[in-house]
Amino acid sequence: MMFPRFRPGDSKTLRDAAWLAGERLHRSRLFGGGTPALPSTPADGSLWDDYGQPWATPTPSPGPFSLVPGRGVVNPVITAADVTDFGDADFVADPFLFVTPDGRWHLFFEVFNRDRTPTAAIAHAESDDGKHWTYNRVVLETNDHLAFPYLFEFEDHYYMLPERWDRETPASALLYRTESLPYGWSPVAELVTPDRFLSDFVVFRHDGRWWALAGSDDDDADLFAFYSDELEADDWTPHDANPVVEGRPKAARPGGRPLVRDDDIVVFLQDCEARYGNRLRGYVIDELTPSTYRDRELRSSPILEGTGTRFGWNSGRMHHLDPWPVGDGWRCAVDGNIEFGGRVFGADHWAIGIYESL
Repeated sequence: MMFPRFRPGDSKTLRDAAWLAGERLHRSRLFGGGTPALPSTPADGSLWDDYGQPWATPTPSPGPFSLVPGRGVVNPVITAADVTDFGDADFVADPFLFVTPDGRWHLFFEVFNRDRTPTAAIAHAESDDGKHWTYNRVVLETNDHLAFPYLFEFEDHYYMLPERWDRETPASALLYRTESLPYGWSPVAELVTPDRFLSDFVVFRHDGRWWALAGSDDDDADLFAFYSDELEADDWTPHDANPVVEGRPKAARPGGRPLVRDDDIVVFLQDCEARYGNRLRGYVIDELTPSTYRDRELRSSPILEGTGTRFGWNSGRMHHLDPWPVGDGWRCAVDGNIEFGGRVFGADHWAIGIYESL
């Protein structure tokens, strides 16, 4: 997640007052700030019986490409106001889900506070049903700005690959592992040490290899790929054709968990053509080998975008999607930002919501 921008000379008191006014305005039910709850799922819960790791188990078809606010959910489900242990947080964003075998839902996300050093850490919330969430606490804080906590399970271990951001030098992709969610994260491998700024690494298994994708954090709007035979390995091999996509600002920076299917891979990429994180597009990777890469945009793309209304928690931008299979459908963690008043209230009021497939 990029840093918020305010006008030079703004005092902290005035800035905070403006930010709070923006939060109250866009969260107010009067102005559509909280999405009204839709009818709940039928009592038998048949839609929500089957939990699975998106690339490790059969996934519902079609994919999570036609989404609506979650039934029985009042969005946003997590905002900066819920954070109790990271000072006066400015926003929460980049949510990733995980459901443990006991049916407990976990949510990991970036929490940002511009007045702290470092400015961002990884926090956690939990839920019994994936609809109603309770904030827990910060679960990973280092000397680096942390965001985009890409979370997955492999061979009975839980892994997290957060974005590490440094203003001065490109940060490496550092993989963390724990034996028990949500705590106890320890670094186990430095997957990529890039020579340029790369953001939002996602990893997945395909055709017997581990793959990583990341977007360039600059105006070039390139997509890079890396691969390895082993997950916990340093210095993954760069793709022969890196960058595998060049100069595509509408779709180069990852924006959530990929879906690995039998014949292809679906990746969600941020559309930054008009502005950072403006909307989210879906692309199918038809060919991925150490020397080749070929993708195409889904017909249903864009997958997510702001409501286009003047007010509301996601009236402006939406740039992240983490899909989780539940029975015959999908439940997804998303984030959104405001539209009206960014110059006055501050540009970044990201909050987290729950969507599901139609």
